[in-house]
Amino acid sequence: MKRIYPVMLSLLLLYFSFYYTSKVVDIIRSKDPIMMKIKKEKNKYEENGKNAIVKDNRVTPGKNKKVVNEKESFMKMKKYGTYNDSLYVFDEEKPNKKVDDYFDKYIESGRTDSNEVALLFQIKRFEDINKIIETIKMNNIKATFFLDGLYIENNRSETNYLKEQGHELELLSYNDTLERETFIEGLHALFNITNISPKYCYSEYDNKSVLELCNSLSMHTIIPTIMANNNSFSIIKNKLKSGSIISLGNSDKNLNTIINYIKQRGYKLVTLEELLSESLEK
Repeated sequence: MKRIYPVMLSLLLLYFSFYYTSKVVDIIRSKDPIMMKIKKEKNKYEENGKNAIVKDNRVTPGKNKKVVNEKESFMKMKKYGTYNDSLYVFDEEKPNKKVDDYFDKYIESGRTDSNEVALLFQIKRFEDINKIIETIKMNNIKATFFLDGLYIENNRSETNYLKEQGHELELLSYNDTLERETFIEGLHALFNITNISPKYCYSEYDNKSVLELCNSLSMHTIIPTIMANNNSFSIIKNKLKSGSIISLGNSDKNLNTIINYIKQRGYKLVTLEELLSESLEK
């Protein structure tokens, strides 16, 4: 026991030595002209965040705050020996109200301050999606596929191919039902292929049972902004806007025309996860 005390004392002295050395360094750094300039000017380069918008039983993603990392900015500028606002280093801070605080609400749109939209496909038990895959590959875009659990089990190579192509895979149902036990089995089957935990459920209308199931699993329930399950070009043309979540069902009809039109309007086609991100990198 007596041997332990000298060791503990040495560790405490070492700790306080590092602590006070760090404090001294901080004080010296704070007096440096570059750091003083950073502290004075940083507000010009920071951006306020935006809380998630909650209205009734709907929630829309917010936006992270952009803040200057004083220490990293200082270290970067110090290498060049002068203050340079092009060398600022930024961090992101999450808003007070985040979309991930509201699994008990529906999401029917992404942020409207970006130029992104998402295409969703719903693939049931016994469907051939080769033409859909060919068309989106030809257009070099990423989409989100909601897959039935039996489709996943019976088409593991196709499911794995979708993952390898960078598409987002989520669970639609299991054998066309949403019973909790089988739905969880489907989630496990999907995770075993993608090694990514599913994040979203799909519903075409307010459905309390779907919302409650997904809320209990900490998953968001999506209701599309635009329902175009027959790939109706006219519906998309009339309703397309920033942040749109576009449901195309399981049809490849007009798909190439729809994708080209969306691109011509200046929108970027992304996965659902990208669309709903509150990150500044948009």
